[in-house]
Amino acid sequence: MDNENTTLKTGYLLKFEPNKRWKIRWLVLHEDQLTCHHRRDKAVIVTLISLQGASVICPCLDDPVADAQGVFKIVLPEGEEIYLQAAGRKDREGWAHAIGAVIRSISGSKQVSNGSVPFPAFRAKVNVSEILGAIQDPDAGVMLANHVRNGAVHKNCFKGSDVVDWLIRWSIVRKRDAGSAMVQTVLKLGHVQEVDINDGAAGASAKFRDDDKLYRFTSLNLDGKRNSYYDSTDSDSESSDEEEENVDIDVKLRKGKILRERFLLKRRHIAKDWRVVRVVLREKPSTIEYSRAVAQASGVVLMSKFINLATYDVQMSRKDSFSSGGAGKGKVKKKICLKAKSGKGRCHIFKVKDEEEWYEWNSVLQQLTGQKQVTL
Repeated sequence: MDNENTTLKTGYLLKFEPNKRWKIRWLVLHEDQLTCHHRRDKAVIVTLISLQGASVICPCLDDPVADAQGVFKIVLPEGEEIYLQAAGRKDREGWAHAIGAVIRSISGSKQVSNGSVPFPAFRAKVNVSEILGAIQDPDAGVMLANHVRNGAVHKNCFKGSDVVDWLIRWSIVRKRDAGSAMVQTVLKLGHVQEVDINDGAAGASAKFRDDDKLYRFTSLNLDGKRNSYYDSTDSDSESSDEEEENVDIDVKLRKGKILRERFLLKRRHIAKDWRVVRVVLREKPSTIEYSRAVAQASGVVLMSKFINLATYDVQMSRKDSFSSGGAGKGKVKKKICLKAKSGKGRCHIFKVKDEEEWYEWNSVLQQLTGQKQVTL
């Protein structure tokens, strides 16, 4: 497969490794798989995740060390769970949505539309998205449970008869055959998968069964209104060559409205190399908070660094920068450069992944600071 032509989404995420440690990885989403690399400029694939028959759950609520605002998981057909942590809620939802769309495209039938679908038995047109949202409602939707079949545990599943019972109970359909027809359409669209208890494979089934057959959602959204951001991180401390000038780290700085949360590359001041950091852009007050890209653990807080944008000039670099080798050689690197208006202090340089993200940061920083950015 030509990965270069089928790349759908890229970016840095934290991945929970088999040694029970979180590691920063460069992820590339393709049309049927997700690949993990040590760094962006390294072509070697550390992990290859086939998305055929997989499902994505967002946010992840069952990992005791996870920040629920940034963690989601991919469940493979055989039951293996892969935990990934994004920089924040929007970044997490963007990845979960993109991965879910890939899984649906693999599982679903292209002959069925996602729009309004006629159900003759119900004599109405039903919006599939609305029905799916109601079925997945954490409070009033179909009950999800763990089921043991043939010695294997299948999490967050439901029986075919359960979802038909739910449709009748909420008067969405009147008869079981109408309910089965409705779920059949959702199944063909790839929103629901049949769980095969024989070999663990999942996918679109030829026919929905209104019995104890197990099904699960390809993309399950468990999100609710939670705290906007949780700032605790791993206990590792910054190295001495990354010390910045003294800044005000008052709690008030974290109460500003979050505009963007991403993992970006930041140039170190002494070593002059690049490291991945978690970047949070806020308004009122206008600040950039950054910290090491490490997993957030309960009860431990890593001190973040704050940049007051009111005292900095923003420059957006579009110059080409060439890597010394690897897969990233010759690729254009876009940078955000923050220089103190006083002329004193260090210059903070962040690197974004591509042209699209460069324009996004350029636009939001220009609106936030009221400056007309200087493009280098």
